[in-house]
Amino acid sequence: MDVAANLVAYVHDNQATKITETFQFVISNGKTSRNGSFEVLVEMVDRVLPSLASNKGLTIPQGSTMILGPDCLSLSDPDTPPSALTFVLRQPPQYGSLCLTGTTLTAGSNFTQRDIKELKLTYKHNGGPSQIDRFTFTASDSSCRGFLLDEQLQTEPVVFTIQIKHLEKSPPEIKKLLPLWKAKLLEDGRYGIFLSSRELKAEDSDSSDEELTLSIVRPPYYGYLENITTGSFVSQRFSQMELNKKTIVYIINLGSESLSDSLEFRVSDPLGNSGPAHTLEMRWSSVELSQPDISACEEQGTISMDIIRKGNLAESSYVTVKVKEGTATAGKDFLMNPSALIQFDPGVAKQRWQMKIIQDHIEEADESCEVELVSPEATVIKGIRRAAITIRDSGQCRLNQDSQAVLGGKEIRPDTYPQHGSIQLEKLPLGTGTVVWTRGDSIPTSGESLPKKKLRVLNNPKSVSPSSVFHNGTDIIYTYHGITQIHVEDDTSPSRENMKANIQVVSRGAQLQKSHPPLKVLKEQKYGVVKEHAAADNSFPKPCAPNLMGLLHFNKTTSQLFHCNGVSWKLWKATDQMLDAQLCPQGWTFNGRHCYILSTEHKVTWSAANRDCRERYKGTLASVSSKSDMDWLWDFSGRKPFWIGLNDREGRGRWEWAGGEPVSYTNWRKMPPRSKTKGSRKCVLVWRRAKWQIRDCRSSRPHHFVCSVKV
Repeated sequence: MDVAANLVAYVHDNQATKITETFQFVISNGKTSRNGSFEVLVEMVDRVLPSLASNKGLTIPQGSTMILGPDCLSLSDPDTPPSALTFVLRQPPQYGSLCLTGTTLTAGSNFTQRDIKELKLTYKHNGGPSQIDRFTFTASDSSCRGFLLDEQLQTEPVVFTIQIKHLEKSPPEIKKLLPLWKAKLLEDGRYGIFLSSRELKAEDSDSSDEELTLSIVRPPYYGYLENITTGSFVSQRFSQMELNKKTIVYIINLGSESLSDSLEFRVSDPLGNSGPAHTLEMRWSSVELSQPDISACEEQGTISMDIIRKGNLAESSYVTVKVKEGTATAGKDFLMNPSALIQFDPGVAKQRWQMKIIQDHIEEADESCEVELVSPEATVIKGIRRAAITIRDSGQCRLNQDSQAVLGGKEIRPDTYPQHGSIQLEKLPLGTGTVVWTRGDSIPTSGESLPKKKLRVLNNPKSVSPSSVFHNGTDIIYTYHGITQIHVEDDTSPSRENMKANIQVVSRGAQLQKSHPPLKVLKEQKYGVVKEHAAADNSFPKPCAPNLMGLLHFNKTTSQLFHCNGVSWKLWKATDQMLDAQLCPQGWTFNGRHCYILSTEHKVTWSAANRDCRERYKGTLASVSSKSDMDWLWDFSGRKPFWIGLNDREGRGRWEWAGGEPVSYTNWRKMPPRSKTKGSRKCVLVWRRAKWQIRDCRSSRPHHFVCSVKV
């Protein structure tokens, strides 16, 4: 090996403080080798003076603290490490203090370039009215000969200047504050009004939109604010930048009757300057159909229905009428309106929708279809959104008109059921005898054929008056209108057991004539509405179902009172359960010391359902503690899928109820449960046959949900 041809050099980096350097090496000829070491003695020589590379000064807000970094003050020296480059403080700041790792420096104190590089040096302003501050310093390396400034030797102190930025004490100003009105149908079926800078704009000369904070002094009365991007509930504050991006939305509470709301807020800047409280108002409108059903004859040519708008009428809004075919089909029984969009101009509260009916001159049964309000713009659909339309055959309409003519022209709408005491008589083969027509609660007759009579219904103390009485020779026919078949007897005759009246009961369907055997009249009452059904003594009127929840039934044979709990008929007693049930709000159902409500307005994800239960209903998603609870909830939901509170949102493999109850019962579709969702957010959906399945909390298909509140 030719050593002369391979030059090896050692270069010192001027950073280390050691004066001796040693390294190891191995020499080998291919057969044998030897180890050796090489020692370098370093003689520390400081020949070059340091240069002041940066002295830019500092700009700082009034009363704040800021770091002095290498970009505003630094020394450079090719043959001296940063730890040996020393600054000496000659005159400290007058309106603030210079601190090294929290310790205030005084005159004569020193700090190094290494301290500046490691961001240990700070300046703190005392908050006074000064506009400028300064301190002086000298600097040197280990030779202590001074430093170079503009390539000139500097030994006198140099000034470091600090500019104090005066802070504006005035609060931000509200440049624009207009009422919100443009209601929008959101993707999850809810209605909301977006807050934007077009209606609410705050400005401050010293602050950016991100720094301007709008703090909620009083939240809305009926709805609430939500960040549409994150889905989080906005309860305290939001920024002007969020208004610029339209990420804040006011969620309309359809469960409230109000069509307006408001909130109070106050705007502040980063320095804490805030102005007075302001009120942001929300006023929107709602639309609905004027009636849930309507009928018309073919010969009328058209059928029309009013659409009613309520609330804020100062702005324009739109809604679309959608026709769903039934037994009546488009093109055959009616013509579709080419313009299904209904426009409400400012100030307009009612618009009329019309549909043309086709008269085919064919005798046929009544035909029906359905109209529905959809796609609202700048309004909400609330109230009657669907209506059933019945198209009656012309022949049937003429028969009804003939009946009205017999009754002296009194109009009885063909689409309404006759009430007790009203007159709607069918033509009966009564012969040639005298016919006496009467109405109301008394039975007057012509002549002396009928003395004073009084009729009563068997097993019912209440008197029931006929709609009319037909006297045809020796036969008396009493006509009643209703949905029950009843048996009456002459209460004034001495031989009541042998005298029975011939009762004619008129209903929507075929005409029924019944004189015996007597039937019991079963009365059911729910929410103050009385219904009547003919039923046997020992039978219930119909199977208990969720839509009959709370219905009462009195069994006259056993003198017992039963009630429907949504699943089955149960014996009803005056117990504490009756008192507890009164604690549930209107529209809620009591079961097992809990109040339950089924959300059927719209379908949502589990996360949205959990939020609605907490914020709208002030409860939690339902929990299940036993098989009987699960059976009851399944029937309560109408045996359709719904969300419950069981979840593993953290993805830790630990299931828990949204209300915090212990997990003591499960009804998994498969054991052990295996999630098919790709994400880690796992929530439980009650599916077919009340079995539990795992779904993603946020991205799964929306469903209804059941909320509960413990009483």
